Amino acid sequence: MKALVVPASGPVLPHVLRGIADAGVVDVGVVVTGPDDGVRTEAGDGSRFGISVTYVPGHQGRAGTLDAVRSAREWLADDDFVLCAGDGFPDGGIGGQLEEFRVRRPAAQIVAARIPGPPPWEVYFFTSALHTAVEAVGPAAGNGPELSDALRWLYDRGLGVTACAGPVRECGEPGGHGSPRGAAEAGSVGG
Repeated sequence: MKALVVPASGPVLPHVLRGIADAGVVDVGVVVTGPDDGVRTEAGDGSRFGISVTYVPGHQGRAGTLDAVRSAREWLADDDFVLCAGDGFPDGGIGGQLEEFRVRRPAAQIVAARIPGPPPWEVYFFTSALHTAVEAVGPAAGNGPELSDALRWLYDRGLGVTACAGPVRECGEPGGHGSPRGAAEAGSVGG
Protein backbone atom coordinates (compact mmCIF):
# COMPACT_ATOMS: atom_id res chain seq x y z
CA MET A 1 0.00 0.00 0.00
CA LYS A 2 1.00 3.60 -0.49
CA ALA A 3 0.27 6.86 1.31
CA LEU A 4 0.79 10.44 0.15
CA VAL A 5 1.20 13.34 2.59
CA VAL A 6 1.25 16.99 1.51
CA PRO A 7 2.63 19.20 4.31
CA ALA A 8 0.68 22.26 5.46
CA SER A 9 0.42 24.04 8.79
CA GLY A 10 -0.60 22.49 12.06
CA PRO A 11 0.63 19.87 14.48
CA VAL A 12 -0.64 16.74 12.75
CA LEU A 13 2.08 15.05 10.65
CA PRO A 14 3.06 12.42 13.25
CA HIS A 15 -0.63 11.73 13.99
CA VAL A 16 -1.41 11.29 10.28
CA LEU A 17 1.59 8.98 9.78
CA ARG A 18 0.58 6.87 12.79
CA GLY A 19 -3.01 6.70 11.53
CA ILE A 20 -1.89 5.67 8.07
CA ALA A 21 0.38 2.99 9.55
CA ASP A 22 -2.46 1.74 11.79
CA ALA A 23 -4.60 1.28 8.65
CA GLY A 24 -1.95 -1.08 7.26
CA VAL A 25 -0.11 1.27 4.92
CA VAL A 26 3.63 0.65 4.61
CA ASP A 27 4.81 3.06 1.84
CA VAL A 28 4.35 6.80 2.33
CA GLY A 29 5.16 9.56 -0.15
CA VAL A 30 5.57 13.11 1.12
CA VAL A 31 5.13 15.83 -1.50
CA VAL A 32 7.63 18.64 -0.87
CA THR A 33 7.07 21.94 -2.71
CA GLY A 34 9.76 24.23 -1.33
CA PRO A 35 11.22 24.63 2.13
CA ASP A 36 10.10 21.58 4.06
CA ASP A 37 9.77 23.49 7.37
CA GLY A 38 10.89 20.48 9.38
CA VAL A 39 8.81 17.91 7.49
CA ARG A 40 11.85 15.72 6.80
CA THR A 41 12.84 16.00 10.45
CA GLU A 42 9.35 14.97 11.59
CA ALA A 43 8.78 12.16 9.07
CA GLY A 44 12.37 11.00 8.58
CA ASP A 45 12.55 7.66 6.81
CA GLY A 46 9.30 6.61 8.52
CA SER A 47 10.84 3.81 10.56
CA ARG A 48 9.66 5.26 13.89
CA PHE A 49 6.09 4.88 12.57
CA GLY A 50 6.64 1.43 11.06
CA ILE A 51 6.46 2.76 7.49
CA SER A 52 8.82 3.72 4.67
CA VAL A 53 8.82 7.37 3.52
CA THR A 54 9.68 8.56 0.01
CA TYR A 55 9.90 12.30 -0.73
CA VAL A 56 8.06 13.27 -3.94
CA PRO A 57 9.04 16.62 -5.51
CA GLY A 58 6.01 18.84 -6.02
CA HIS A 59 5.47 21.62 -8.53
CA GLN A 60 7.23 24.71 -7.17
CA GLY A 61 4.85 27.58 -6.49
CA ARG A 62 1.78 25.32 -6.53
CA ALA A 63 0.25 23.99 -3.35
CA GLY A 64 -3.20 22.77 -4.37
CA THR A 65 -4.43 19.27 -3.68
CA LEU A 66 -4.89 18.60 -7.41
CA ASP A 67 -1.25 19.63 -7.98
CA ALA A 68 -0.11 17.23 -5.25
CA VAL A 69 -1.97 14.35 -6.93
CA ARG A 70 -0.52 15.37 -10.29
CA SER A 71 3.02 15.51 -8.81
CA ALA A 72 2.62 12.05 -7.30
CA ARG A 73 1.03 10.45 -10.38
CA GLU A 74 4.05 8.35 -11.33
CA TRP A 75 4.71 7.34 -7.72
CA LEU A 76 1.07 6.38 -7.10
CA ALA A 77 0.92 4.40 -10.38
CA ASP A 78 -2.52 2.75 -10.73
CA ASP A 79 -2.95 2.06 -7.01
CA ASP A 80 -6.04 3.06 -5.05
CA PHE A 81 -5.31 5.80 -2.53
CA VAL A 82 -6.74 7.88 0.28
CA LEU A 83 -6.24 11.63 0.50
CA CYS A 84 -6.57 13.34 3.90
CA ALA A 85 -6.99 17.10 3.42
CA GLY A 86 -7.02 19.80 6.09
CA ASP A 87 -5.55 20.05 9.54
CA GLY A 88 -7.72 17.27 10.94
CA PHE A 89 -7.65 13.52 11.05
CA PRO A 90 -10.39 11.11 12.14
CA ASP A 91 -10.59 10.06 15.74
CA GLY A 92 -10.22 6.30 15.60
CA GLY A 93 -8.20 6.30 12.36
CA ILE A 94 -9.17 5.41 8.79
CA GLY A 95 -9.17 1.61 8.88
CA GLY A 96 -12.97 1.27 8.82
CA GLN A 97 -13.40 3.78 6.00
CA LEU A 98 -10.61 2.11 4.01
CA GLU A 99 -12.24 -1.30 4.35
CA GLU A 100 -15.63 0.13 3.29
CA PHE A 101 -13.98 1.67 0.21
CA ARG A 102 -12.33 -1.63 -0.71
CA VAL A 103 -15.66 -3.46 -0.45
CA ARG A 104 -17.82 -0.86 -2.25
CA ARG A 105 -15.24 0.17 -4.91
CA PRO A 106 -16.62 3.57 -5.99
CA ALA A 107 -14.28 5.77 -8.04
CA ALA A 108 -14.35 8.20 -5.10
CA GLN A 109 -15.55 7.94 -1.52
CA ILE A 110 -15.68 11.09 0.59
CA VAL A 111 -15.92 11.05 4.39
CA ALA A 112 -16.40 14.54 5.85
CA ALA A 113 -17.14 16.17 9.18
CA ARG A 114 -17.91 19.79 9.85
CA ILE A 115 -15.89 21.21 12.68
CA PRO A 116 -16.11 24.66 14.26
CA GLY A 117 -14.23 27.14 12.10
CA PRO A 118 -12.46 26.48 8.82
CA PRO A 119 -11.39 24.18 7.34
CA PRO A 120 -13.79 21.23 7.46
CA TRP A 121 -12.15 17.84 7.88
CA GLU A 122 -12.32 15.46 4.91
CA VAL A 123 -10.86 12.15 3.77
CA TYR A 124 -11.10 11.06 0.13
CA PHE A 125 -10.62 7.50 -1.09
CA PHE A 126 -9.89 7.12 -4.80
CA THR A 127 -9.30 4.52 -7.48
CA SER A 128 -6.88 5.35 -10.27
CA ALA A 129 -9.85 6.88 -12.13
CA LEU A 130 -8.95 10.12 -10.36
CA HIS A 131 -5.81 10.40 -12.49
CA THR A 132 -7.97 10.41 -15.64
CA ALA A 133 -10.18 13.09 -14.08
CA VAL A 134 -7.16 15.20 -13.08
CA GLU A 135 -5.88 15.14 -16.66
CA ALA A 136 -9.34 15.90 -18.04
CA VAL A 137 -9.85 19.02 -15.91
CA GLY A 138 -6.39 20.30 -16.87
CA PRO A 139 -3.52 21.86 -14.95
CA ALA A 140 -4.17 24.31 -12.16
CA ALA A 141 -3.22 27.92 -12.77
CA GLY A 142 -4.35 30.80 -10.59
CA ASN A 143 -8.01 30.01 -10.05
CA GLY A 144 -7.71 26.82 -12.13
CA PRO A 145 -9.25 23.42 -11.52
CA GLU A 146 -9.52 22.07 -7.99
CA LEU A 147 -10.22 18.67 -6.48
CA SER A 148 -13.95 19.42 -6.58
CA ASP A 149 -13.70 19.76 -10.37
CA ALA A 150 -12.15 16.29 -10.65
CA LEU A 151 -14.86 14.88 -8.36
CA ARG A 152 -17.54 16.50 -10.54
CA TRP A 153 -15.89 14.97 -13.65
CA LEU A 154 -16.07 11.49 -12.08
CA TYR A 155 -19.68 12.02 -10.96
CA ASP A 156 -20.83 13.35 -14.34
CA ARG A 157 -19.54 10.18 -15.99
CA GLY A 158 -21.34 7.88 -13.56
CA LEU A 159 -18.09 6.51 -12.13
CA GLY A 160 -19.38 6.25 -8.57
CA VAL A 161 -18.86 9.07 -6.10
CA THR A 162 -20.22 8.42 -2.61
CA ALA A 163 -20.21 10.65 0.46
CA CYS A 164 -20.92 10.29 4.16
CA ALA A 165 -20.34 12.21 7.39
CA GLY A 166 -17.85 11.23 10.04
CA PRO A 167 -17.35 12.36 13.64
CA VAL A 168 -13.94 13.93 14.26
CA ARG A 169 -12.32 16.82 16.06
CA GLU A 170 -9.74 19.05 14.47
CA CYS A 171 -6.21 18.24 15.55
CA GLY A 172 -5.16 20.63 18.25
CA GLU A 173 -8.68 21.00 19.69
CA PRO A 174 -9.43 19.66 23.18
CA GLY A 175 -9.85 15.92 22.80
CA GLY A 176 -8.31 15.98 19.31
CA HIS A 177 -5.02 14.41 18.40
CA GLY A 178 -3.00 17.58 17.99
CA SER A 179 0.34 18.20 19.61
CA PRO A 180 3.21 20.39 18.48
CA ARG A 181 5.02 17.65 16.56
CA GLY A 182 4.54 18.26 12.81
CA ALA A 183 2.34 19.45 9.99
CA ALA A 184 0.29 17.76 7.28
CA GLU A 185 -2.55 18.53 4.92
CA ALA A 186 -3.07 15.51 2.74
CA GLY A 187 -2.28 11.80 2.69
CA SER A 188 -3.08 8.93 0.39
CA VAL A 189 -2.78 5.19 0.31
CA GLY A 190 -2.99 2.67 -2.47
CA GLY A 191 -2.76 -1.04 -2.76
